[in-house]
Amino acid sequence: MMAKKSSALAGIFDDEPEAQAQAPVADATPAPQPAVPRRSRRAADTSAPAAPARRSSHPGKKPVLIHIPEDMHRTLRQLSVEEGGEPLTVITERLLRQYLVQRGHTRFAP
Repeated sequence: MMAKKSSALAGIFDDEPEAQAQAPVADATPAPQPAVPRRSRRAADTSAPAAPARRSSHPGKKPVLIHIPEDMHRTLRQLSVEEGGEPLTVITERLLRQYLVQRGHTRFAP
């Protein structure tokens, strides 16, 4: 008689799969199937339908969420309007680039 396995996944890592095939069948119950990983409830709630990936409107750029104080955001918006409506993303990228160059990362120089 075979020893009971502690996990449904334990059979996946057996070195001798033919030993299971030669074992006598004690009853007519089917062999346990390997467990299939389940998605979490949160992932199921937020998942989008299976659609092809959209092309990025900014190829080569990674979207980043930056939290800044509300008054700073208001000032940046105002400056954006004064500079001809330049998007905040452009202003932010320019400022980050300047910061990196000041820190010695010359490959980011314009």
